[in-house]
Amino acid sequence: MNRIQLNKNFSLFFTIVLIFSILGTFIPSTYATDLIVDVATNKLVYDPGEDVTITVMVSQLNIDILLGVDGADVFVSIEPPGGSIAGFPAPPTGGIVGEYRYIHHLSNDAAGGTYVVTANAVKGANSGSEQTAFTVTGSPGKKSVDWIVYDPSITPANPTTADFVQQHVWLQILSTISPGPYPVDIVCTVDGALVGGGTLTLSGTSPLAVSTDPRQYSAGLHIAIWVVDPNSEYNDIDIGNNQVTYQFVIGAPAPEFDITLNVSPSSKTITTGEAVTYNANVNLASGTPVLTSLSLNGEPPAATTSINPIQGSPGFSSSITVTTSSETPPGTYSLNITASGGGISKSTIVNLNVQSAKEGDFELSIAPTSQIVTPPQETSYLISISKQDDFEENVALMVSGLPSQVQASFDKTSDIPDFTSTLTVNTGQSAPVGNYDLTIYASGGGKTKTAKITLKINEASTSSPSPSGTSTQEQSSITDSITKILNEQFYLIIIIILLIVIIAIVAKGRGKK
Repeated sequence: MNRIQLNKNFSLFFTIVLIFSILGTFIPSTYATDLIVDVATNKLVYDPGEDVTITVMVSQLNIDILLGVDGADVFVSIEPPGGSIAGFPAPPTGGIVGEYRYIHHLSNDAAGGTYVVTANAVKGANSGSEQTAFTVTGSPGKKSVDWIVYDPSITPANPTTADFVQQHVWLQILSTISPGPYPVDIVCTVDGALVGGGTLTLSGTSPLAVSTDPRQYSAGLHIAIWVVDPNSEYNDIDIGNNQVTYQFVIGAPAPEFDITLNVSPSSKTITTGEAVTYNANVNLASGTPVLTSLSLNGEPPAATTSINPIQGSPGFSSSITVTTSSETPPGTYSLNITASGGGISKSTIVNLNVQSAKEGDFELSIAPTSQIVTPPQETSYLISISKQDDFEENVALMVSGLPSQVQASFDKTSDIPDFTSTLTVNTGQSAPVGNYDLTIYASGGGKTKTAKITLKINEASTSSPSPSGTSTQEQSSITDSITKILNEQFYLIIIIILLIVIIAIVAKGRGKK
């Protein structure tokens, strides 16, 4: 009796599960919710070298019925402490509907700490995710950060034994795959002695300026070294940029302020209306830099001058531009350039040679310079007009020297250079045989340029004569004329023939009598 009741209960349970499965298949997706994801590991604590079994259950509510979901894309990501996130697909187990599993193997040197597991499931337009965590025994893993120190410097730039000198460097995180913040040690040594350092905390990848306290140094050459993360507390993929070394010199107390002035070029030639630029370099020869100004004297009449920048702290460079006008007289001018500051002045002289503006011009060229033609053929030449300097006048083309029965034309008779024109030469059937020199004229802006070209005309081809001495064309013409005459006089010929017949009959009758 109990067995019968048990079988009935099992059949009822199976029927309910079957009905729910059918409902889950046919219930419209309109009533479906986002995917519900549950993720769990087979235990909470692992030792390095063990396997971690990660089971993901994916289900979905359909009209308040929670059903397992097969056919979803399930992806498991594992984030170790201080390391990079790795992702893996979790295939279905093939047993329970909606069950997926991934087995992750821990290496023998896996870092100790908490590992975060994230399971993501997607099917169609629906998705869901869930997280869990497990712990690995052992020492905590290092955070992965690529540190860099760069661009070391000192202030003041040219220190003496009387100056208090600061060491400077830039500290930055080039890349990281670990969460911040990032406390790190940084130290600075000079000639092997610690002169500064400490622990700094960075929160992002923006560079940070780091400086030591000011201190005095002895005269001579010194070697400074900046090192970030000296105790290797981070997993750094490039430790080569964790250290930077540089040298600096401490000199005797600075002498009085002095400068040097260099200007180039020392001489320049331009035409009226043009501009020239000289480059002035003001450098510190000794002492502490003082604001220094530049000036220029001796520029040509009707010219303007600009100095940019007009002042600065040695060393600096400046551009000195002299712009002439059409009214600037030609000649050689001595320009006196002076740098003044701190009670001293340094001068240098450069020369400026101003010449009269060049007159614009143009050039005439032809290709080819010789052509051969057999009448009634034609040939052509390419005429090129190119300007020189600022020539902007219209240039007209002409040709002379053409023999009889020969004509020539330009496809462009005039234009403003630069331009090209094609000269086409047509020969008539009776153009005389021979070599002819043709002259091309290009005139404009009060200037005329000429060039010679050669045209060789060969003997024209003729038709062969007929055997009778009369050409086929002439014979045809004579035949046509005779035919025309015969057609026009047809009736007259008939009358003449009839008269001849009548006369013959009459004459014959008289003979019988």
